[in-house]
Amino acid sequence: DRHFSSCPGRRGARRGLSRGRESVERGPGGRMSEVLPDVEADKSPAPRLTTKTLCVLGAMNVISCINITLLGPYVDELVSDLMELSPEDPRVGNTVALLVGVYSLCEVVFSLFWGMLADTIGRKPTLLIGLAGSAVAPVIFGLGKSLPVVFGARILDGFFCGNGSVTRTFLGELADESNEHKAFGFLALCFSVGLFIGPTLGGQLVHPARLVPSLFGGTIFETYPYLLPNLTYAIFAAIAWVIGALFLQETLPKNERRRCCGRRERASSFHRQTSTRSWVGTDPAGAPQRFPMQPDEPEPAPRCVNSLRCFSRTTVLIIVAYCAIAGCTAATGQLFVIMVSYPVDKGGFGFKPSQIGIVQNAGAVGLLLMQLLIYPRFSKRVGFFNTFMVGWLLYAAVWALFPLYAAFADVARFGSLPLYTGLCFMHFFGSCGLGMCYPTVFALLNRAAQGEDRGTVNSLSSSCGAICRGIYPPVSAVVLGWGATSGLFGGKYIALHGNLALCALILVLASGGMRKATDMSVRRAAARGVELAGSGPAAAGAGKAPQAPGEAPRPSAAPLLDQ
Repeated sequence: DRHFSSCPGRRGARRGLSRGRESVERGPGGRMSEVLPDVEADKSPAPRLTTKTLCVLGAMNVISCINITLLGPYVDELVSDLMELSPEDPRVGNTVALLVGVYSLCEVVFSLFWGMLADTIGRKPTLLIGLAGSAVAPVIFGLGKSLPVVFGARILDGFFCGNGSVTRTFLGELADESNEHKAFGFLALCFSVGLFIGPTLGGQLVHPARLVPSLFGGTIFETYPYLLPNLTYAIFAAIAWVIGALFLQETLPKNERRRCCGRRERASSFHRQTSTRSWVGTDPAGAPQRFPMQPDEPEPAPRCVNSLRCFSRTTVLIIVAYCAIAGCTAATGQLFVIMVSYPVDKGGFGFKPSQIGIVQNAGAVGLLLMQLLIYPRFSKRVGFFNTFMVGWLLYAAVWALFPLYAAFADVARFGSLPLYTGLCFMHFFGSCGLGMCYPTVFALLNRAAQGEDRGTVNSLSSSCGAICRGIYPPVSAVVLGWGATSGLFGGKYIALHGNLALCALILVLASGGMRKATDMSVRRAAARGVELAGSGPAAAGAGKAPQAPGEAPRPSAAPLLDQ
């Protein structure tokens, strides 16, 4: 140590190491035995995926789903009351479309912001901020007595739209190959629960003074008839906020968060140079010397500071696959509502909203049962890629048979049983297929995003998915109108079958990325096996530099790798 300090050049080197925030440990003979970054010594135990954490994240996912579905049952009546027009007036329908669609527009615009914020300040603070906003905005919405107030509250609610993508990021950093099947399946299960709770709150709690005048008559709920469902949701969100604040543990270490001007890149590059690719000791004269541990291994590519420009090809392909599924399912759902709402004499089914709701509930049951009974075991047994493809083929097959179900649309001739059986069969097994696709693509996306900014990746996928959900349905509706008036055989089903075919083509093009992400678990397991084998006694002495006679033993590379 005295020899190191006596040389001016070496004193400068030592000051450089101090500026790099390294710690020096003395070995036998007073020589410098190791130089390790502070970030390694300061590392806290990594958080684990526990049942408690999974339940908290699941509750937040239920809240997000309720927020999306709460408005549906009463939005027509709300807009009609505020505009003082009949619900059949076209202006009411146009305003309803704008009020519902503004949330998706906000999701397109702001999702990326929440992902970047999660990569900057951490996952937990971002989730809590989003939940706080989700608890306040619906109350303002329920108290609105004019369209500007209602639209403003809806836009505010849409601004705090990042919880879904941040929740998936949070879960992706906790789950591993042994539990990611159950973890992401559980999120889908919670989403299916939200599909039941949201419409129930929105449909049963409006106008409470009419339903229970003895309890709500003359209260604020009579003045504001749409406040109770929104206030109930806000209470649920506040409870989820408290639970998250108490029990969630941050998963993104401070040294791995986004920084301005490339600070994270410099820190990670310094860490690779001093810890991953070499160990530091002393030569026989006592001077510091760095010994490479893996001289034949190429230097890892530097981590990009601007993550938007350096997503891997695998990550991009999985985002494309997710967008294809999101747009396709949104379009088929809208096409179904349009086609079954047509009068029977015009080739439709003549369904009312209540009848449509009954059929769609069969889909919610299918999604629930898939996550409870089948998905975790099936995906672990056959792999993520095969699970996704089986789910997609199941979904496409049952929806492609829609003309067969339409053959029984004449209830006077065939009765209602064959018609309802066919449509419930389609929604049940179609939702089972989607119950395989969505959690799988989310798990693959988190697996492919390792080494990238996961929050940004997940939020970008949400934003792109929202764009597809906004584009696919109106384009499909235009194609449906053209096909229904074209006079072609089966013309009214061109939009449905074309939508399925387009999605299948995109998934074929993106299949390479999903295959690669599925195989990542195998490569990581093999890499861990090699690392464990290389840290054994036989390998501990391999690769050491020659020692001078009488020199104190140099530190082994294997302990540095473990650290």
